[in-house]
Amino acid sequence: MKKSYEVSILNQKLVLKSEADERYVHKVADFVNKKVHEIIANTKSVSSLSVAILTALNVADDYFKLREKSKQGSPGAAKKLKSIIALIDSQIG
Repeated sequence: MKKSYEVSILNQKLVLKSEADERYVHKVADFVNKKVHEIIANTKSVSSLSVAILTALNVADDYFKLREKSKQGSPGAAKKLKSIIALIDSQIG
């Protein structure tokens, strides 16, 4: 059964629905916040939308790189890939 959890990303309060436990949901939100703050620290963009898009592109880049490594049989890549897929699924599901 899906539960609702409140998280804050880029100082925006969001309510996420997930079947995962609260600790996992907050772990995902913390990961996204970390990525957002990396973008903010490395760009001059002040637009929240631009920061969100750049963050999504960086996460997608990580995802595709891990997927490719997984296909090549890189040790540990499959585990990392599954973790990223679960993270993405929890955000869109």
